[in-house]
Amino acid sequence: MKRRLYSWKLGTVILLTLVLGGVITAPASAATGRQGSVEFIMGTYNISASPAPVGNLFEKIYGKAGTIRGLILSSALVWNLDLYFELKEINKSGKLTYSGAKTTLLLIPISLGLRYVQPLGFIQPYIGGGIDFYLFYENNPIGSIFNYVRGSHFLGGLYLQFSRSVPVLLNVRIKYTSATFNINDRQVALGGLEYGAGLGLAF
Repeated sequence: MKRRLYSWKLGTVILLTLVLGGVITAPASAATGRQGSVEFIMGTYNISASPAPVGNLFEKIYGKAGTIRGLILSSALVWNLDLYFELKEINKSGKLTYSGAKTTLLLIPISLGLRYVQPLGFIQPYIGGGIDFYLFYENNPIGSIFNYVRGSHFLGGLYLQFSRSVPVLLNVRIKYTSATFNINDRQVALGGLEYGAGLGLAF
């Protein structure tokens, strides 16, 4: 636990150092021809199986996958690096395993990270990673719970911009997040694999 906390703090310090250095030295990226972007993204989110004894209990209650949607804001820094901020939401409903009563779950993943973008004409592949803050709310006849967990992620994808004169971006990507919640000495996974596409405006 101490090692995970130390790693998370170290990653945060490194991320903030890079961000501050980039903001001071270069507020825009000449290589990509843009200072930033605003995007709407939608995709599929598969929550990972939890460690034993919880296992795939989430899948039994809520199903295997769900729709994730939200906004991404990015700002060009230096050396083809982008700072990005994501705010998304996932709504799931299902039935409790024993009683069959209805249960609902709302996940709000908040992500902050850095990515490297390689300009190749109208194609701009990228790879990156960062930290996460997951808000979640579950409600059913047994009770309600509202809490949060911290996590980390890595991602990869590519932008398509067919004309510099038309500031429209198509974003196709895949992302994996690691985030677990401890309850009654059991670990419940909230992170997982996400893939989808988005449409944005560059500026």
